[in-house]
Amino acid sequence: MKMFASSSRSAQTPILLVCLGLLTALVGATAGLTVGRVAMVTLISLVFVIGQSTFTGNSGVMSFGHVAFMAIGAYTTAYLTIPVPLKGVLFAELPHSLRFLAHVHAPFIPAVLLSGLAALVLGLVTAPVVARLSGLQSGIATLALLVVVYNVLNSWTAVTRGSSSMIGIPRNTTTWLAFAFVVAAVIVSWAYKKSRSGLQLQASREDYWAAVASGVAVGRHRAVAWILSAFLCGVSGSLYAGFLMSFNVNAFFLSATFAFTVMIVIGGYLSLSGAVVGAVAVSVLQEFLRRLQDGEFTGGSALPAGLADLLLAAVLLIVLIKAPLGLMGVRELRLPGRRRSQRAEAAKGAAGAEGEVRAPV
Repeated sequence: MKMFASSSRSAQTPILLVCLGLLTALVGATAGLTVGRVAMVTLISLVFVIGQSTFTGNSGVMSFGHVAFMAIGAYTTAYLTIPVPLKGVLFAELPHSLRFLAHVHAPFIPAVLLSGLAALVLGLVTAPVVARLSGLQSGIATLALLVVVYNVLNSWTAVTRGSSSMIGIPRNTTTWLAFAFVVAAVIVSWAYKKSRSGLQLQASREDYWAAVASGVAVGRHRAVAWILSAFLCGVSGSLYAGFLMSFNVNAFFLSATFAFTVMIVIGGYLSLSGAVVGAVAVSVLQEFLRRLQDGEFTGGSALPAGLADLLLAAVLLIVLIKAPLGLMGVRELRLPGRRRSQRAEAAKGAAGAEGEVRAPV
């Protein structure tokens, strides 16, 4: 019975996270065009932050380079879904070794999975570096990865169109499709968190040297989490491309990195629930601040440009001061009633133990 109760309590978190994603999808499906667009971007952001949290939340190492995986996913989807006749115009100068890309076309769902696999390959190549580094060095290395990928995409004009936009991508990302991938991302990330590898990686997060002394292969577990997170972030980039229908390389650089970092830090970068709650909260806050800046709440008089970003940065600073580990800290979502019952059972057990100790006296 205790094992069943423990399993039931553990299942609360992914169920509640899926319900939060479902609420976002319902708002997007029933609200107007503007709110629907915000909800769609929120769902895509959820897939991304869940992917990044798979590495950051379990390892405790903050990454600033996961947007690179999102970029790989978006560009791969563009190559797989743009109509073949249009490819002949957009990629007329493709190198001979890559000519086959101009004739490839795939349905959207396989394209999403292949885009995730393309990001996974990049994660596999870079995993040995990430596995060996910790702390500040690891953060700098992930940022270097982002810079390298950005410059390759921006400079390889014959293949990526450089700073010009990728256009002609069919709009295949729908609200419910994005929600389905949110559900899949929650399941994958939570399953890894509770797996043997995930638990050992969390142990290294709490005390690195104690974990090493206990025989935990920290580097190997970091590599596994890094590769899995790369796949999920690549899927988010594919969904993003299928929603926007056109994008350029600047969509996957510092501004996107800052936006996703704010989501994870405000929610709590050591918790999967924190990543999800942060993504939803920051998306709502950004929309509110955008409308405030546009004058919707001030009688039509627009406020100074950049005020929304300034206020968002102020919120981030306040959260960092009041809650350095974010709103959720290391906690996961649970039903309040269950937590109260658990505390009551613990108190009852403590009282019983105290009675047993005092009885012989």
